[in-house]
Amino acid sequence: MGVAQSGKGKIVADSGQASRVEATKIARTIAGPKTIKSAAFAARPPYGRVAARSTKPLAGFPLAGPSYMILSNGDARFADDKNSGPAKGKVAGGPAIRGARDVTILRLNINVPKGRNCLDLRFRFLTEEFPEFVDQEFNDAFIAEIDETTWDTRPVGTPDIEADRNFATDVDGNRISVNATGDANVTADRAKGTTYDGATRRLRASTRITPGGHRLYLSIFDQGDRQYDSAVFVDRLSFRKAATCKNGAVSDE
Repeated sequence: MGVAQSGKGKIVADSGQASRVEATKIARTIAGPKTIKSAAFAARPPYGRVAARSTKPLAGFPLAGPSYMILSNGDARFADDKNSGPAKGKVAGGPAIRGARDVTILRLNINVPKGRNCLDLRFRFLTEEFPEFVDQEFNDAFIAEIDETTWDTRPVGTPDIEADRNFATDVDGNRISVNATGDANVTADRAKGTTYDGATRRLRASTRITPGGHRLYLSIFDQGDRQYDSAVFVDRLSFRKAATCKNGAVSDE
């Protein structure tokens, strides 16, 4: 594994071999083995170190326990680099997947306890696309889906993304990107201490779920260029019993 370390904590990236063992170690930074049975990369670009487990305090993470997950569409080890330019990135390579580039999809095999019907996932989306690509159609995006991953960047007649199963959405039902609105909007201040130019506040994405075994798919990718990278910090996967559990992401601060 590749290691980035400075000051307190370190970022330990995957080796690039798409190992199930590495994927599971990374996934279990957000919940223990009783919740996350195993994990695997459903897709990952061949040249970037796109996933990492981090003990490096950054942007308000970790939230629970000593570590958290970083997923990127470039190189997760860049996360704590000094922000010295507008477009730091890594061309992670590989063919387009569903019309997108530099696609990372992590599949987590999870177990929902009896009596729980709502899944909560805490995260922060960070990007080098701020402010250059605000209000553009082609952006990096983060998507979270249960049991199937069906997002597509090639809908007929529009360059937008179709992601009917995505529960990490802003107040208007849009994917999390530099164009997100409401609680999920992106500002420069929230990215301080990281290499990225902008970030959302810490968010909690929720969706209804049934007890038992499920698959959680976390995707991050680039719909346009490969040069401007993004990442998502993820922690505290949990479940609760709720009379109302609405799909979408709200402030967790």
